[in-house]
Amino acid sequence: MNKPPTILYVGMLWEGSTCLERMRSLKELGCEVIPFDTMPWIAAGPRWQRSFTSRFHWGPPVDKLNAALRIFSQGQTRLTHMWVDKGQWIFPDTLMRIKKQTGVTLVHYTPDSQMLLNQSRHFRSCVPLYDVVVTTKPFEVELYKAAEAAQVVLVLQGYDDRFVPIVPTSEERASLGSDVCFVGHCESHYAERLNMARRVAARLRIWGPRWKRYRWFHPWAWNYVAGDGIWGKQYPLTLASTKIALGLLSKQIPETTTTRTFEIPAMSVFMLAERTDDHLALFSEGVEADFFSGDEELRDKLDFYLKHESLRDKIASAGRERCLRSGYHSRDQLKQVLQQVT
Repeated sequence: MNKPPTILYVGMLWEGSTCLERMRSLKELGCEVIPFDTMPWIAAGPRWQRSFTSRFHWGPPVDKLNAALRIFSQGQTRLTHMWVDKGQWIFPDTLMRIKKQTGVTLVHYTPDSQMLLNQSRHFRSCVPLYDVVVTTKPFEVELYKAAEAAQVVLVLQGYDDRFVPIVPTSEERASLGSDVCFVGHCESHYAERLNMARRVAARLRIWGPRWKRYRWFHPWAWNYVAGDGIWGKQYPLTLASTKIALGLLSKQIPETTTTRTFEIPAMSVFMLAERTDDHLALFSEGVEADFFSGDEELRDKLDFYLKHESLRDKIASAGRERCLRSGYHSRDQLKQVLQQVT
């Protein structure tokens, strides 16, 4: 990489988002970054309109976002790249116009599954137009190629600068503390594992989208669901305030790792996650994290580690060291992307 790239960065830039942290990492890597925040359009309108637009990727906010992006790009004469983060609403025509006007290299990045989940007709049409698509999901690489992606780059999800060892105050522990915690959306696989976990861990706490609704229909969860999400600085504080953080994997997709895979150990917090080949390659079992297959093993390991604080702490510390040694920080992963696109 010779001259640092000048990047038009398009994404949801709200404080506490991984998108914003990626933009900051690109700046730290020497890129000149010009932000274009999509949140004013994504958050526009009453709740019913936001829900409709989010589900169908259609409506005035989508049209207005694309119009605003086309106008914004016209005044940018020094651009070398346009980086679109989770571009569900970007039209193919928008990409083609900006490419023609500026000659930029078009890059799409998402840490999520965006071919099997979180897709849109706009995004599928845009895949062949991007010069590079970046994914963290190994099982989607061939799907991108089948969709005629010009170049596919696979990287780890990684963790960002928010995830460092911290010591919560007594007030924060009183508010957020737990024996076992899980942060993630509600789905049946998670609920089944957590229903079992609460039989071992009296102080189980659950945060994530749709859990409050779930508990209305499943009384067992009433005392354990803490909220429909935990954001910004509160999220790492929640991890730091638990004894064991669970790394459960979605069964809606063939997931083998998730962002939690990296965020939990990076904070020097003990992670008990589902056993997969990728997890075993990333962290040494019983040394840098621990893993389970099935409810019986989950129950036994929760019971064991809740009773052995010194061993938990030793493994948690080793997990943090592995993150540093193996370059799991998102900045290290983005550095690999820049080598591919510049």
